[in-house]
Amino acid sequence: MNRTLILSAHGADSARGRSSHAGLINAVRRAAQNLDIVSAFVDLQVPSIADVVRRTSGPRLIVPLMLTHDRPVSVDIVRASHLDAAVTVCAPIGPDWVLAEIAVRRLFEAGARSDDTIVLAAATTMDDRAVADIGKAARLLSAVWGGRVHVGTLGGPDTPLTDAVDVARAYGRRVVVSTYVLVPGSIHDSIGAAGADVVTAPLLDGGRPDSRLVGLVLDRVRSQAGWMPVGNESAPRLAHQ
Repeated sequence: MNRTLILSAHGADSARGRSSHAGLINAVRRAAQNLDIVSAFVDLQVPSIADVVRRTSGPRLIVPLMLTHDRPVSVDIVRASHLDAAVTVCAPIGPDWVLAEIAVRRLFEAGARSDDTIVLAAATTMDDRAVADIGKAARLLSAVWGGRVHVGTLGGPDTPLTDAVDVARAYGRRVVVSTYVLVPGSIHDSIGAAGADVVTAPLLDGGRPDSRLVGLVLDRVRSQAGWMPVGNESAPRLAHQ
């Protein structure tokens, strides 16, 4: 019986975002050819994670393609996994050094300079663990970028993004927002409207997925006992273990 890898994400509300998701799914499928790869969503798109669990059988591993351990991870995905004892859930892909490395690449692509003030921007974040994950993502980005990183979110208990941009502007330098969002869509559009001088593209921007992101997904699979090997090992191992 084949093992199934369920890649679960927030759905995208734009064609480019849906294309970005599909590109990552296909890249993981090419790199893990001995696994059945299926996608699932916790909102906006179908099939839902619960439906995918019901429609599949045998050993299944859910990898949350999410940047924080937020409510959909801790409730929706875990609840779906409880529908069948053969389903396991691993850690989300973020925060992680690899995402920080890709974010720095996006900063360079956007023309960020060493004297810019950087603000990491995330979606609405409501629970404490997600807030802590956003803080960790900012620290990782700061370490890779080599400078201070402020934090702003679109909602929740953390600093509102517009306020974070205003505080950053007080340093008298350009304000560059590093987008801590997986795919293009309305969230990225809202981040772009927060008043920064420069806003980076999401981690997936509709083009070919960064091979390091594929490697990160496979690293989550490798972390689970009994799920090795995961394919032809063509995806790179991570620089930070």
